[in-house]
Amino acid sequence: MGRMKEVYMEIMQANNGQVPEELTIADVARMKELEIYNWKEYEREQEKIRVFRVKQENPREVTKTAQTKEYWENQLTRAETQRIIKGKQ
Repeated sequence: MGRMKEVYMEIMQANNGQVPEELTIADVARMKELEIYNWKEYEREQEKIRVFRVKQENPREVTKTAQTKEYWENQLTRAETQRIIKGKQ
């Protein structure tokens, strides 16, 4: 089996048989590198990396970045809840 096909199968398995709509080829390559195939876990890891880089470049911006991360995690949770509710209707 080809490498890309194996990665594709891993991603589908980790995400309940679906491929995330936001997924790009760059994300696939990075997921393979990190060996993280679940989309939510991958996004969290990317956010941690981004916060780490911001912290290194400008320590005063960490508070704003942390607040932004919390906001987007809440938005993600709300979107998932709405998607579940729409699916039940």
